[in-house]
This record gives sequence, structure tokens and C-alpha cells, in this order.
Amino acid sequence: MRIQSSHPQDARALDAYFTPVEAVLALLDIEPSIPKRVLEPAAGDGAIVRPMRAAGFDVVAQDIFDYGLAGCRIGDYLATRIPRDSIDAIITNPPFKLAAQFAQKAIADAPYTALLLRTNFLESRRRLPFFRRSPPSTVWISSRRLPMMHRRGWDGPKASSNTAFAWFIWDRRLVPTPSGGSRIGWFDWQEIVDRVQVKV
Repeated sequence: MRIQSSHPQDARALDAYFTPVEAVLALLDIEPSIPKRVLEPAAGDGAIVRPMRAAGFDVVAQDIFDYGLAGCRIGDYLATRIPRDSIDAIITNPPFKLAAQFAQKAIADAPYTALLLRTNFLESRRRLPFFRRSPPSTVWISSRRLPMMHRRGWDGPKASSNTAFAWFIWDRRLVPTPSGGSRIGWFDWQEIVDRVQVKV
């Protein structure tokens, strides 16, 4: 997971905070109609790739850096041309500092996009024109804080998460709301994990 942090920028490097499996299991539960051909363009060590493949999805993994995930294509997604009709969905937890760029490119590249982002992505005057042009179809807010994931290689003290996250969904198949705005919903990842009886 890429989280809010007080680490200096050079220490954070590529924002290598990998997604907790609970977030992926929650997405699969709250979004039952995710298309099967998926690109994960910030795949990291495979935190999203592995559970999605286990659930039957055809997932192409890509990252700008080689974190050791077998078969992962190495390349900068923001500089990658995605052939038309080669994928049906983009699902990722992008570096927060590049989240707006990832969102704009992903919704142009695929008919379905799901980005795990801090809820404060909804804020910012700089992002307001983007949201007015391309509001997410749904924002799923995690009512329980997701498990903390620490920066790759971090050996310092561990702390519980103090950051709120949500899945931001852009789905061209959905009929817009009457106001043209976004739907909003909530999920509790612990309830989902307990219900599906998955060990994490």
C-alpha cells in the first residue's frame, strides 16, 4: 500500500507500499462484475496480482521497477501505449504522487478502472477539473482502516494505520446517476474476510 508518510521523499523512493490482501478481497466482493482481462500497472511484488489470479482473472503485471514478481513486465505505465482492446480493466494501487496521472490514463485505456487511493484524493483544487470531467462511477470507502503496510525495506517501528482508503471505480458500463455525480458506498474488509472464510 502506498500510504501517507513522514519519510523523506528520497527514502520513499518509488512509494513501494504494497496492498494488503484484505483490500483486494474486499474489491472482489463489492465489485462482482469486474472484467476478466486485467492490467496491474504498478504491480510491485504481486500483492494485487496473486489474489486476482487465484480468483480466476487473467492479470498482466507491469511495474517501473523489478520487485521480483515472476513474469512482470518492466516499464513505466505512464509512458506505455496500451493497444486498444488488449485489456478490459485496470486495477492498481498507484503511487499517490502520481495517482491523478494514473487515473487519467487508466480511464482512457480501459472501460473499467479501480484504483485504491487515500480518501483525501477527493480533495484538492488542482484535481477538481479532472473530477468534473471524469467523476468516478463509484467510490467505495473502507469503514475500517486497512491493515498498515510499511515501506519496502523499512525496519523501523511498526504502527497501526491512520490513513483512510477507498476504491475509486470508473466503469463505463454503468448508467450515470441522475445528477451526473458519483455513487458512494462503504465496506468492512473484516466482515468480508470472515464471511468468505479466507485466511490472510
